[in-house]
Amino acid sequence: MPMQSEVRAQAGTQSVYTTPVTPTVAIRGIDELSLKSPNDIEVIGDMTQALAGGDIGLVNGLNATGSMKGWGNYEHLPYWLDNLLGQATPSGAGPYTRAYAAPITTAPTPRIMTLVKGDATVGAYRMAGALLSNFMMRLEPKKRLAISGDLIGIQLSPTTLASLTAASVIPIQPNHVGATGLKWDSWGGTMGTTTLANCTLRFMELSIKPDRNSRWCLGNLAAQSYVEKPWDGTLKLGLEFNATTKTDVDAIVGGTLTQKQFQVTLSPGASQSLVVQFAGTVQNDLEIFGDDDGVVTVELTLQRTYHATFGNWLKMSVINTISNAAMV
Repeated sequence: MPMQSEVRAQAGTQSVYTTPVTPTVAIRGIDELSLKSPNDIEVIGDMTQALAGGDIGLVNGLNATGSMKGWGNYEHLPYWLDNLLGQATPSGAGPYTRAYAAPITTAPTPRIMTLVKGDATVGAYRMAGALLSNFMMRLEPKKRLAISGDLIGIQLSPTTLASLTAASVIPIQPNHVGATGLKWDSWGGTMGTTTLANCTLRFMELSIKPDRNSRWCLGNLAAQSYVEKPWDGTLKLGLEFNATTKTDVDAIVGGTLTQKQFQVTLSPGASQSLVVQFAGTVQNDLEIFGDDDGVVTVELTLQRTYHATFGNWLKMSVINTISNAAMV
């Protein structure tokens, strides 16, 4: 009888979408990992059954879904960003920089993962072909960077945990934002130019939806590939209501189309960094006179919008001391 404290989460990188692998890393920062097997099962009948109903059971397809929730760290966040935005090739000789961007013309080549959950005595289960179908990051004062996401996969199967050692990592914390770590630029300006006071940002919540879905083919019960539609994304911000933000609020309530560029840089030192850049159009869910511990705030949502000069609507980068060879 395994205890919850004995359950572990592990991952491995697949070279073939349909072929699971032995896990090679105990990914740090996972608080919750859900693996489900919503197989397509049906009971059918015909006009011979009268009131008895169906008498034939069928398994029409195998499937796997799941979700993850936890906290971001500089060393292992790239596993999830590789899975979402495409496997990055790091630059530098240590520390290493991994650059990410939302796809514009072609779909990314993601780090396809085998995710394993279980214990060392009774056993474990693995999800083959695990891919994020959406991903969220939330940053706010006094709390570590929160991450979560939904997963699609091919199918679940029994397996065993690998013997892996938990790596030492540095959690991403709000105090890692430096004095000029927040930028809030006009649409006609340059991303990362105009500094926003740190106390102005009360929270940010980035949501990225690549709209991935499994694809079944004849000859197999399990999916053999996946499809990817145009991506969507939003950035929800809680901002202190002050002279700077009032200018934008006045424009929004006055009916002026308001488009902004936002950047946040978190870094505890030269060897670790996370940069998030987002360009978007303010949507119609503006909330004025919110309350943040007695301070008036305004909440707004930016809808992803391609910016010609920036060359995208979303870019991210991570600096850490993990080489490409070490990220197996």
